Parts: sequence; structure tokens; C-alpha cells
Amino acid sequence: MTCMRLGFICTVFWVNAALAVSVTQRAGNNFRTTANNQEFALNRSNVNPGQFGLLRTYDFNAKVETQPLVLENGAGADDLVIITTMKNEVIGINARTNDTVYKVKLGPEISSQDMDMWKHTPTWGISATPIIDPASNTLFVASWQKKNNDNRFRDYWVYALNPLTGSQKSPPLRIFGKSQEGNGCWFNDAGATYRLNQQTKQFVYPKMRAGLALTANNGLVMAFAANGESYQGGRKNPHGFVVAFDTRALLGLPGFSKNAAIFCATAFNSWGAGIWQAGGAPVTEDDMVYVATSNGTSNNGDVDLAESMIKLRFKPGVSGARPELQKVDFYKAFLDERVSKDKCLWQDNDSEVSCGRAGVGSAGADWDFGAAGPMLVPGSRLLLQGTKDGIIYSLDKFQLGQNDRFNQLLSKPPLVATYYGGGTAENWDRVQHLNRSLPCPASGNSDHGWFVPCGDPENNKMHHIHSLALAQRDETGGVVYVWGENSRLKSYNFSTLDGNLPSFRAEADDLASVGVESPGGMPGGLLMVSGKPSTSTGFAHAIDFDSAIVWAVFSKFGDANKEFAEGQLIAYDATTMLPGNKLQRLFRTGDDNSGGLGKMSRMIPPVVANGRVYVMIYRVGTSDCTVPDNQLPVCSQLKVYGLK
Repeated sequence: MTCMRLGFICTVFWVNAALAVSVTQRAGNNFRTTANNQEFALNRSNVNPGQFGLLRTYDFNAKVETQPLVLENGAGADDLVIITTMKNEVIGINARTNDTVYKVKLGPEISSQDMDMWKHTPTWGISATPIIDPASNTLFVASWQKKNNDNRFRDYWVYALNPLTGSQKSPPLRIFGKSQEGNGCWFNDAGATYRLNQQTKQFVYPKMRAGLALTANNGLVMAFAANGESYQGGRKNPHGFVVAFDTRALLGLPGFSKNAAIFCATAFNSWGAGIWQAGGAPVTEDDMVYVATSNGTSNNGDVDLAESMIKLRFKPGVSGARPELQKVDFYKAFLDERVSKDKCLWQDNDSEVSCGRAGVGSAGADWDFGAAGPMLVPGSRLLLQGTKDGIIYSLDKFQLGQNDRFNQLLSKPPLVATYYGGGTAENWDRVQHLNRSLPCPASGNSDHGWFVPCGDPENNKMHHIHSLALAQRDETGGVVYVWGENSRLKSYNFSTLDGNLPSFRAEADDLASVGVESPGGMPGGLLMVSGKPSTSTGFAHAIDFDSAIVWAVFSKFGDANKEFAEGQLIAYDATTMLPGNKLQRLFRTGDDNSGGLGKMSRMIPPVVANGRVYVMIYRVGTSDCTVPDNQLPVCSQLKVYGLK
């Protein structure tokens, strides 16, 4: 299992003599560092407007909400780009010729807008980034489909495909069942129904955003939220789930259970704890799985785990028994449950804005600890989590801390990454009472149903975090990049050594979502780092700082969540600092007055592989975009950038 433990090289990138790579999963690797340290074609000298630009585009007649995957030499001598759509299509594209290698449809998509409060997602199908298992040469895809061709009821199916052809390796398996904690949760509960306009409909739907993940012991891991996250009562409550299959069962091998391990993040009579992570996949290491949950019921116990980091162990079934997801540890960032003051975990109630103050189901409880996917720094105990409160939490993977929300953090004070560009003194003042930088209930913005942060944060706005990226120097640390909403790209020196606090390094000048009021301006910047492998250390994950580039797709104008935002692809020198602690811009589409990219996709980061940069955008209202009646025509386009 050495290859699987290395992860970054073996599980994620296949490296051949030509120094090419395959990107086989969300955020590049199982640690979710969103980094490719095997990029030899693109560098800081040739990524400029004169040498680098748009090469080609590929139009889809469906909306795409998943990250492209790239198979080196998957189309003969050319790379194969794999795209999945919200019409349940899996499409293979020749990266050089732009020809369609294959196009398969897995099942009937859902024709409904009851899954999208902003009314611009006409169909639902494959909404989570698939994953390729290099060991078995298998593409695993989760597909959301109509049940018995009745749009009122839906099912999830898991497919094992040949990534080179799209053909099925074995029959798909349906995701359905009861959780294993004895708390009464059912995944895809067909009994939770209601009557509307003389029609019976399924009340609660699992909603999948987070990418798929693999463990080193044959586990395929999927994480789910739900459509809506407010208290409904009984079996109508939405829940967050982690589901895992044994990949050998998915491949049809005998002797392995076809049932899934199912973990429910809250009790039957509680609600929420959805796992969406802005599309980011769970972190996996050996048999361990890390997920970050969002709004819902949270208390001082170990059952209702909303607003938490959860550590699970995947245990394959023995002799055909059902596999398990065993809860190992957890960390609770704050409390959203409505409780009386005497039941608060800490006595200083005035500094705990979410203890006994956040109205359940209201916008005021929209903290979303799981607003980004977690990142595990390779070779270390350091687990990072970006959140809606603008903080990067630094956790110890060996001791998450459970209800001790401050003392167990590896970096104390926690880094208030998108509020301040400066030193730890300001950070300490912001968070010395645990989550003091959370929004204040006593704000002047209550007429809009939202809170603004306490104190005087940057631009007086909450800068939600939806993406992190890492340029790792060696086992002792590296540079972490974050681009919050309504903010600028910022970089921080992060150390894996005990007692070394993170420190501000540099920031860019470009501002996300210019002119958009907070909260808004989603998602800020979605990031990826590329460069050559380091020659100064033998550590497999280290990147050459002299070649490193940090790439971003960001909402230059507008909000990419509630509307369609003008996006921009941009590249910076990842490590050189200009006077005033500024990052040097190398390339951007458009200029100060134009994004130049088109309508950015909401949560898809750029993918850099073998001299090309793959970026997804939306196409709105085009004649070739076919959608169900009375639905907004929204489809997608793949843009491929590279050396001209």
C-alpha cells in the first residue's frame, strides 16, 4: 500500500518518462492541496499575454458542475479530458483535437427546479466530481436519476466505468439504506413524503456536491447534504451523510457486500450537518476520512455534529458483511443550537454569538464551517479548514479536540485569513474569545436578514472561504493561498512544526466581486498551484518555488451563486514578493473593466496539466442549450488555455 499512502504521485498523478501527469480526482490529490508539482510546460517565463492564451472551446448542451479530469495519453497519444454533466452524461474529449472520444448517458436526469433556490439549474444529474482509481483503471461516478421515470422521486446510483471508453464494468449499485449509528437516519428516505397540489412528493432529498474520494483499503467515499437545511421534524429532517462502498463490490467481484456503509452526522430528531464543502472532496489518508459539516443541530455531545470536522475510519466488510464507517474523532467549531445561556459550553456568553442566539433555520445561523473542503498538509499532522467566518482553522489530525474549540488548535490564535493581511496581534484580538470574529447579532444590517462581523474587519465585510491551495516547500511547511469573497488573494507562511504560528506573506491587488454588498460575491477565488518538483528536497509533495504559479478563477463582477457572475482566469507568481508584500500578476483574461472569461462556473477550480489549463464556464440563453419547458437555458463550455 506504499503507492496509495504516497497519494500525490501514485493515487493522483501517473508520471511517465515524458513527464506528463493524470489528474484523477477533485483538488488534485487525496490530501486536497490543489497542487500539481509535475507541470513542466508552463512556467513563470512563458505564462504571459504574448505566449499564453485561449486555444479552443468545447460546448455542452447541459450544465456542468464538476471538475474536469485528465488522463495522460488516454486518447491514443493525446490526453483525454473527462467531463460529467447535469444530464447524467459522461463525455471523453481529445485534449489536442477537441474531438469527442465517447459520450454515454447513465440514466434519466431530474427535470425540476425544486433543488435550486436561485432557479438557474434546469436539470440535476451528476453534480459531484467523479474519481479515477488508477489501480483498477476505473472511473467511479455517482448519478442522480428519476425513480421509475417519475420526476417526483429520485435515486442515486454508483457506476464503475472504463475511463477510456465510458463503458460499464459492472451493473450500477443503488445508494439506499439506514445509517449504522443506531440513530434512525435513512439515506434517501422514500417514506418522508408530503402532499402538494394533489401530488405525493418525496420530502427530503440528499444533495450531492462534494467530490468522490478513495481510501487506501478499497473504500469509495461520498458525502451528501440535503435540499434545504432547516428543521422539519421527524423523518422529514434533512441530514448530512457519508456513504462508502467497497470498490471490489462495485467492480462485481464475488465475496464483497454490495451494501453501503452509511454514517449520519446528526440524530433522527435533529437536522442538518450537510457536507457540501464547495464541491471539495473529503480528505482521505490510509483508511481515514475527514469531512467538514455545515449548518444544523450542534450540542456538547458527540451525536449531533453540525459545524464540525469529523474523522471516520472505513472498515471493509469481512466474509461478505456490510462495510462500516466508524466515528473516530471530531471537532466542533461553535454551537448553532438554540439553547439557554446556562447550557452554553463556555461562561462568556457575550463572546459566543452562536450559543443560544442563532435562530434555527434562519439566515443568522448560516455559519457553514464546511464552506470549503478540508486540506491535510502531506507528511504532517496539520489539517486546515476554511469557513464562512473567514478563519482558517488549524487542527491536529491525531487529536481534533472535540468540544475544546480553542486549546487543541495547532495554530493559536486561529488565522483570521480573509479579514487581515497582517500580524498575529490583530488575529489574536479577533479570536481570543474563540470565535469572536463570527457575525454579531447586534448589527445594523438585520433588516436584510444577515449579520455583519464584529469589530472592524477588512472592508467591513465577511469574506467567506471556499477554496485553499498549498505550495509545499518540504515536510516542515510551505505557503497556503486563500481568496475569500469580496477580498483579494492572500498567501500565508504555514509551518507544520509545533509552536510556529502562520504569518502573512503577500497579497494580490485584484478584488473579487467588485461592488457587491456583503454577504455576497460568491465564491471569491477558486485556486490551483502548479510547478516542477522541488530539487532541494526528496519529499514527494514538495514544489519548486522558482517555478510555482498560483492560478485562480474568480468572480470579478457579480455573485456566481445567486446570479451569473463575470469571471476571470488569472495567474500569479506564487512565491516572489514585490515591494509592499504584493504578488506579481503574470496573466489574466480581460482587464480592469472586463473579466474576459465569461460567466464563471460556481465552484469549479481551474485544472492545470501537461501545459494546458482547463476552465469551465456557463453559457446562458444560447439556442443550442436544450432544457425542459419553462426552465432557464443554462449550459456549459470548456475553455482550454495554453501556449500559443
